[in-house]
Amino acid sequence: MTAPAAPAKKPVKTPSRIALLLPLLIDFGLPLAVYYGLRAAGVDQWWSLLISATVPAVVVIARFVRSRKVDFLALFVLSAVALSVGVSAMTGDPRTMLIRDAWGGLIAGLIGVWLLASVGAGRPALMYLIRAFVRTKVGPEGLRAWESRWDTDRDFRFALRLLTFVWGCATLLNVVVTVLAAYLMPLDLAPAVLNASWPVILVPTLIFHLYYTKKKDLRA
Repeated sequence: MTAPAAPAKKPVKTPSRIALLLPLLIDFGLPLAVYYGLRAAGVDQWWSLLISATVPAVVVIARFVRSRKVDFLALFVLSAVALSVGVSAMTGDPRTMLIRDAWGGLIAGLIGVWLLASVGAGRPALMYLIRAFVRTKVGPEGLRAWESRWDTDRDFRFALRLLTFVWGCATLLNVVVTVLAAYLMPLDLAPAVLNASWPVILVPTLIFHLYYTKKKDLRA
């Protein structure tokens, strides 16, 4: 009597490109669409900026309702939007909201400074930031083997320092671009620059990261 055949494993569904890009389109594209849609409808700059600034808050609330999980980053976004609305309501100046958005990226700027400072001081920060990804991929033993290369492989050390330097520069460049845009650019052009700056900088940086980690065998 033959043993019953084992049930076939269901194929693992990989997320489509649209599913991967959808959060990016919502977070960066939706506020822009709202702002320029309102401007095309004749709404003044202050109200257009104010309403489009609340879009991230609406998105955060919708995600919370769906997941029922407290996200501290989401709470930060809600706090920033509330502060922006309060300050802009007192000043009535649309550029105030743009400057708030630009300086809201100061946290990312501090991360960039941390990345750059770590390049010449012990292990670079990027090595610590990607530990969780390495552990998820290869487990604790694989993580220890990957980290041990720091002590034995000179090329591994150089490559991780270079990647950390590149990410630090990219992060700081985004802060500089957004701050300059908020202070100097025309009000109807600045929102596009503020929202597009990081995706435009991120994409080539990420492509370089993927290419370089494969070329230099940095992946676990």
